Amino acid sequence: MLKSLRYWKNLKRNAARPFRVGAKLILIIFLALLAAACGKFFPSAGSLVAISISPSNPTIQLNKTQQFTATGTFGDNSSKDISSTASWKSSDTTVATINSTGLATAIKTGTTTITASQSNVSGNTTLTVSTQASGLTVSPATQTISRGQTVQFSATQNGSSVTGVTWTSSSPLVATIDQSGIATGISTGTTTITATATISGNQTQGTAALTVQ
Repeated sequence: MLKSLRYWKNLKRNAARPFRVGAKLILIIFLALLAAACGKFFPSAGSLVAISISPSNPTIQLNKTQQFTATGTFGDNSSKDISSTASWKSSDTTVATINSTGLATAIKTGTTTITASQSNVSGNTTLTVSTQASGLTVSPATQTISRGQTVQFSATQNGSSVTGVTWTSSSPLVATIDQSGIATGISTGTTTITATATISGNQTQGTAALTVQ
């Protein structure tokens, strides 16, 4: 009788052992997955979490170049220029190539996706190659000021600053503008502010609306 009791106790103990081992294994796997999830959703301060590329979606002419900049954002919300350490790629090298520093060269008309990647994180933008020069973008595009008040206008092309701009006002009686892009309200009304520049031998323009109250 005593031997039978011992036999059944040993049988129960041995039967429970695989379940205990299995439970420990499941716990280990769960903890490993939890640690991986924490690393993903709560990255360390020094880990790279995002990459942004500028300028965004630019357009350039054939045989011209465009310098891109990659900015990395880290787990502590800090950011820095990683252009020299990121890996650059053009999705269509027949349209444009890009070197290791982010300088793209237009080959033929079309579009290509420019990607910068580092530490399994990537960012991208679209580069368009055109036979025509894109116009200037004048900022602010619309503005309202009072008489005697001034506002600073600026001109860019494909996100890059433009120098050598000539500024004009369609109605100098409403507002004047000097060659540094500063407009001054003179009387009530609306005038068109025009920026003109010669880029790569091509004259291009951009406009903005200015209202004086």
